[in-house]
Amino acid sequence: MSQRAAEKRWESMKRLMVKMSCAFVVAAAATGSASVARADDGKILAKVPFAFIVGDSRLPAGDYVIREASVDRTVMSIASADGRQMAASLTIPWSGSDPMVRPELVFEKFGGQYFLARIVSEDSARAIILTPARMERELVVTASKS
Repeated sequence: MSQRAAEKRWESMKRLMVKMSCAFVVAAAATGSASVARADDGKILAKVPFAFIVGDSRLPAGDYVIREASVDRTVMSIASADGRQMAASLTIPWSGSDPMVRPELVFEKFGGQYFLARIVSEDSARAIILTPARMERELVVTASKS
């Protein structure tokens, strides 16, 4: 893929960015967005109404618990509430222009699939590095696992 085509695809992907957040499950059901809340012990609890990809793992819609890995603060663990599904992703600090007022998960849509792109807690934000090439590669890997 040429540099120009990659840039054009990246711009297109940015326009398709889906920012998912809301405070209540009822609102989530009505709007189709992810419901996110912060638990007392630093975990983020989320209800995601669609399947999504984290790294090379495809996770189904459902309830998730997101937390920092205990050994490495740059790694975030995403586990289904029932413990059956789990993924981990390397993250980098992210500083956006919006003040952080509530937890949220930010997804990007690429190739008809949602990718977890950013995890925002009340006190920090972590981004997962996503490029068109990386997302294409992750789509191939997750498809081969299915």
